[in-house]
Amino acid sequence: MQPEQVIKHHLDICEQVHSLLLRENHQLKTEGTLPSEEILNEKEGLLPVLDQSLGELKKLNREDFSPFGEGGNLIRKAQNKLMQIFYIDRENEQLLHRTGTIQNHNSFGGKISEIRDVQSQLNRQEK
Repeated sequence: MQPEQVIKHHLDICEQVHSLLLRENHQLKTEGTLPSEEILNEKEGLLPVLDQSLGELKKLNREDFSPFGEGGNLIRKAQNKLMQIFYIDRENEQLLHRTGTIQNHNSFGGKISEIRDVQSQLNRQEK
């Protein structure tokens, strides 16, 4: 897979994670209930996909990118989406803390920090 394709695929996964976290946030805020079984199952399913995507990102090097390609722009888009994910995941954790049920919650927090580090490294290599 070409570097730009790896980042596009990663960005698609980030979009899925963001959408899922927004649904979870909506449920926590409006209904005041724990995330549904459906949401929890989707999170469980996305974690290995996100982990695999992270592995693919770690394999990328700056020299793999075409100087005329859209790699830099894609990395910035992925970083922006990751920040949105980070904030909504943190908010969801805080909402769950209020209910006293955080131990049953699968947070993306640790994975997000790891991905952010890899994306930052790729971004620095581009400059």
